[in-house]
Amino acid sequence: MNLLSHILARIIAILCAILFIVTALAALVLFNLEQHGLNPNTYKQALANGNFYQSLPSLLGQVLAVDESKSNTPYLKQLTSDDWTMVIQTLLPPEQLRAMTEEAITQILAYLNGETNDPHLSLLPLKERLLGPAGMTAAISLIHTQPDCTTEQLAQLITSFGQVLCNPPQNMLNLAKPIIQTQLNSIAAALPDQTSLAGTDASSLRLRNIRLIRSMMQLSPLIPLAFLFGVTIFAVRTFKGWMGWWGWPLLFVGVIGAIFGFGGNPVLGGAIEDSIARRTQLINSTQLTEGIRTVINAALREIFQPAGWQALIVAVIGLLMLIITFIIAQQEKNRRTKSSEAETQIHD
Repeated sequence: MNLLSHILARIIAILCAILFIVTALAALVLFNLEQHGLNPNTYKQALANGNFYQSLPSLLGQVLAVDESKSNTPYLKQLTSDDWTMVIQTLLPPEQLRAMTEEAITQILAYLNGETNDPHLSLLPLKERLLGPAGMTAAISLIHTQPDCTTEQLAQLITSFGQVLCNPPQNMLNLAKPIIQTQLNSIAAALPDQTSLAGTDASSLRLRNIRLIRSMMQLSPLIPLAFLFGVTIFAVRTFKGWMGWWGWPLLFVGVIGAIFGFGGNPVLGGAIEDSIARRTQLINSTQLTEGIRTVINAALREIFQPAGWQALIVAVIGLLMLIITFIIAQQEKNRRTKSSEAETQIHD
């Protein structure tokens, strides 16, 4: 009966050790994802490292060109991605775009972290620039990039300026500036002072679920610790046994976790990039794809490199425990050998 209990205890201990390895690897990922994946500084650093801010006007230009190609406004449908890029660069200089992007990231993550119930992005900088000299400069620059107006287009401009996109003579353009300013004022007035980032009620529900998931991620390290405690209860009887039964699982977790933490970015990055590509309208945009890839890889590096270092520390601890086990085993072997030699000498 004692032998059967011993065998059963060892089987349970081995199962606990295996479950510890699996859950510890999952907890290593989940804990670091919670710690760094919901930290706005992670994404700000990733965007900066990936030079995303420099290419943001061009990327937004491509997005707007696709979106507005379906617009009911004739002249918006005619704008190319280069036109939109020029408008964005004129209205919102790089530092303003960067500030707005970082504000959006901070607001969204603050909502996920439960620090605010109303995440929003201020549109006041855009409205102010539309109403100021930058708005007129962007409009005039956009007009100058268009082909010269034909006689028919000039006739249309006289009756309905803004419905046709072409480059009229300078004297006509000077006369039309009050009309352009009026249109800019209308656009600015139609824009709200801020836009909500929480989305619909369904989106809000999903975000609240994320908060619950985050709490579970914070507690994830407790699960492998429970299995490690199970190993101790069912298998550990001596100091040497403790070193061995803990050493091997810790070494496995550390080595696998370090490999994943330091080398898993390309695999995960490719999977995330493919997922985004299937959902975007700009699948064939090389620049957008490259921008997404750069930011994803930078963000994953910020998130998983700490996991790699933590796993490396765990591997070192496991290796040290196994070395201690080996040293103790050698000492026991030497003691047995000496004891056996002493007994032999007594019998002789």
